Amino acid sequence: MEVLGVTAAQGGDQIAVLLRSKVLRRELTLFVGPFEAQSIAVPLQQITPPRPLTHDLILSLLTSLRSHLRRIIISDVKENTYYATLYIEADGKEITVDSRPSDAIALALRAGVPIYANNKALNGANSNQLPR
Repeated sequence: MEVLGVTAAQGGDQIAVLLRSKVLRRELTLFVGPFEAQSIAVPLQQITPPRPLTHDLILSLLTSLRSHLRRIIISDVKENTYYATLYIEADGKEITVDSRPSDAIALALRAGVPIYANNKALNGANSNQLPR
């Protein structure tokens, strides 16, 4: 998936994160709050803050622990809430960590790793309700 951008959602105080599948051209829209949107917008706009933000700190910690974020997958949607999984390599083993999609995307953009969404998450985007 590629992150197309972050934009104000129509008729509300939420912000939409727009993603599109590179191959199938399927789209996924996630609704997030302003702080989550800022965490995603910073790497999209190639801004380097003077001090590490939370997601920068997490990646620094992973590096210090000789671990690396390899990919993220937006993996599920339940009751209009999306879920994501971080895939981290540590000591030659793959570790998975549950994550909010907004945090996973913010980390993936900073680390330059692939963002995926499985069919369950993409099919959940077809509902008429606003997913988070």
